[in-house]
Amino acid sequence: YLRYHPEIYLPDGKETKFFVDDKRYAKGIDYYEKTFFSNWNGEPAVGEIDPDYIYFPNALKRISLHINLSSAKFIFIFRNPVDRAFSHYMMTYRRGVEPLSFEKAITQEAARITKGYFSNMHFSYVKKGYYLQQTERFLKIIDRSQMLFLLTEDLKINPQDTLCNIFNFLNIDTNFISSNITKTFHKTQVPINMNLLHRIKSNRSIEKKIIRLLIPWEKPRHRLRKKLIELNLTKKHNISMKAETRKYLADLYLEENRRLGVFLCRDLSHWNVG
Repeated sequence: YLRYHPEIYLPDGKETKFFVDDKRYAKGIDYYEKTFFSNWNGEPAVGEIDPDYIYFPNALKRISLHINLSSAKFIFIFRNPVDRAFSHYMMTYRRGVEPLSFEKAITQEAARITKGYFSNMHFSYVKKGYYLQQTERFLKIIDRSQMLFLLTEDLKINPQDTLCNIFNFLNIDTNFISSNITKTFHKTQVPINMNLLHRIKSNRSIEKKIIRLLIPWEKPRHRLRKKLIELNLTKKHNISMKAETRKYLADLYLEENRRLGVFLCRDLSHWNVG
């Protein structure tokens, strides 16, 4: 939604991972600016969107080295952590990264996320739901007036007022109304054929090697790969969270949700329904 505002510049793709991915960060801030912000055309509000910046402690440390925090603004949008955990699982499953059921995945999460950045990013279904613990790191070095806190319910129930609130926070035109306000993004999909997905993504598959020979240029190959992955997706599936799992997670987040509600001065009791 933010991308449609003429005074906002965001990179073409969400989640650059620059400040959390060691390999990307090692390429330097010039790489970051050239790769993701070369199309900037003077828009007054310039930024990016990446939920991992709140989760990984090193992100804020790195951001502070390259960006003047006194003039930076941070927008946090929180979702019911139980729904967030399952949505995260479905995304990882869709990408062909997660072979386990949701129940097994959260049981094994604590051990899996200690195995490095990749595992911590993909398998941290439960841990990422402790929002206030993560927010408190920001509060230690950034004034609260530079932070805007929202709930996904705000965006769902009253998107235009929520966007107006964001525009006001960013000091840009609050009268802008997007024609795409009713458009729905990121509907849950799963692979039709998981084996096909793995073959498309694998660097060792015969198909991948043939495509590299026929199409030596990286960008056309990337577009073809993306299209093949999209064609192998369907919205029809029967994967759902078990009632007992939802209750278990809701109970797990009770105290954290209470603390967050006090911090935000918002009633989050509806999040605690198992």
